[in-house]
Amino acid sequence: MAAVTAICAFPQHNVVKLHHTNGSISTFNADEISKITFEEENDDPGMTQAVDLGLSVKWASCNIGATRPEGYGDFYAWGETETKQVYNNTTYKFYNLEWGTVTKIGQDITATQYDVAKRKLGDEWRMPTRDEWVELLRNCSVESTVVNGISGFRVTGPNGNSIFLPSAGRLYDKEGQPQNGYENISGFYWTSCVAEDDEYNYRIYRASLSPSLCGCDGYDVPEIGMSVRAVQGTVAETDPEPEPGPMDMVDLGLSVKWASHNVGAAKASEPGNYYSWGTTKVQSMYGDAAYPYYNADNDDYTDIGEDISGTRYDVATVRWGEGWRIPTKAEIEELTEKCTWAWTGEDGKMGYKVTGPNGNSIFLPAAGMMGTEGLVQAQPGDILGHVGYYTSSVQKPSRYGSPHSRYCLKLKNNSHLVDDTFKSIGILVRPVHK
Repeated sequence: MAAVTAICAFPQHNVVKLHHTNGSISTFNADEISKITFEEENDDPGMTQAVDLGLSVKWASCNIGATRPEGYGDFYAWGETETKQVYNNTTYKFYNLEWGTVTKIGQDITATQYDVAKRKLGDEWRMPTRDEWVELLRNCSVESTVVNGISGFRVTGPNGNSIFLPSAGRLYDKEGQPQNGYENISGFYWTSCVAEDDEYNYRIYRASLSPSLCGCDGYDVPEIGMSVRAVQGTVAETDPEPEPGPMDMVDLGLSVKWASHNVGAAKASEPGNYYSWGTTKVQSMYGDAAYPYYNADNDDYTDIGEDISGTRYDVATVRWGEGWRIPTKAEIEELTEKCTWAWTGEDGKMGYKVTGPNGNSIFLPAAGMMGTEGLVQAQPGDILGHVGYYTSSVQKPSRYGSPHSRYCLKLKNNSHLVDDTFKSIGILVRPVHK
């Protein structure tokens, strides 16, 4: 400090000379220097780099929370985005102490609100899926090595570039104290994917790296603290399976033509797939906890537009192609007001035969909806019997906070009307076309 003070007191024509270890000297004008600091190179979380290994995604150069490739970084329970002192089920954010159960937040949380990579590094980053970890470990050479005294694994891709994965171990609770029995021995990294999900087990796939075995077949309870190595690259936004039936349109004599069957169905009597509002992939579970556009921290919903018809949030447009889209509220009202409706069965499925002013007709099966506990209201034994819900593209305004509902067509054996239901539950989609 005395040296720096003396430098600042020099006249303007004085200079600062830096004597390098190789014998060279650098000279600077003292007036151009306001402060001298000594810092470690890359000692900045913002220095995380995306490394192209020649795979489907780019991998981060260091763990989340680390400033260097060999740094352990931070440990996270699965689906949590902040660190903590104790890692067990009672401190787990999604554990219900009263019922002794885990709140399900989805089968794959990559790029969702529960993704710590997205939260800490920005929207271009996300947690790797299990398939992406498998791709890394199967298509790269993995060599056990030591970097700056830290044991880990040098992973070299097909193109010759590499990353280092430190053996940071994992954190778990033992008698109220955090324990790490694998530090500097093995590395454990969360994937974004659930491995087991039944009444008794809820386990998450993890990548395990040890001198004797490197793989991604293992899984663990979600409350344990593990490392996270982020990736960059898009995830397929639509379900990979092609549509099973032809995209036939039926002219009912209305302002738009209606599809002959639902999205995901092969024929009119099949229910097809169930979608929450604005999503283009079938989910393993539904409800706010699994809804990609719900923010649990703020208890609000992401604004994706008042009317998503024909946008990238429209599953009919995305899966069936240009021209096809989810019907608007007005188009559903036109269907209810200008057509005749008859409760009937087709291929053993109950629903409505809807006949237009010109005599042509379509069949809408009453196939229930997907709630937090799965399919409901689809059979006579269900609480409300045979009920069918078909989404519109329009959200219902809310006087309190962000809108949580969308308009829909609701079918019962004694009524058909425009109603509304929660955005986060899964309901059917019957597309329209001009």
